Amino acid sequence: MNKNRFKLLSIIVSYVFFIFVIIISINAVVPDKDIQVLEPKEILVKKVDNNFSRDKNSVYEILEQDNLEPKEKLESEEEKSNTQIIKNGIKKDNFRIQFASFKEKQKSLQISSELKEKMTSMSIGIKLIVKEVKIKGNQTFYRVISESKYPLGKANSECAKFKKNKIPCIIIKS
Repeated sequence: MNKNRFKLLSIIVSYVFFIFVIIISINAVVPDKDIQVLEPKEILVKKVDNNFSRDKNSVYEILEQDNLEPKEKLESEEEKSNTQIIKNGIKKDNFRIQFASFKEKQKSLQISSELKEKMTSMSIGIKLIVKEVKIKGNQTFYRVISESKYPLGKANSECAKFKKNKIPCIIIKS
């Protein structure tokens, strides 16, 4: 009998508590009628219509002119030589592997000798040369490249082997 009374008492207390929570929630959500509402006396944000004219000195005209420049002007000679396109679908042995490129010849020669030692210790038989390349703007770079030429597929696989051995390289068209 005590158990039934306890169950009945706990159910009644939970319902009373539930009704009490609902009443408190309603009072918290529904505002009083006496609460003062603040409204702005002046307009804080004013809408302005912008009528931009597209004359030859406007920002829009300048940006559009920049976007109309041909991509060929933006590419440097270095980027052009690095393209991997085989024209007319004919495969030729005209790709080399480039390992580095510097403005100073001495730096290129130093890196070339370091790479030769590293490749010899790894039993990789590739001969390296330093080639002078002139780029527009009268700039000269000295590239550390492979002496032999490869077809594109072979060059990609060789470069992948070097990258596995943590020797950075790229494929260039020579």
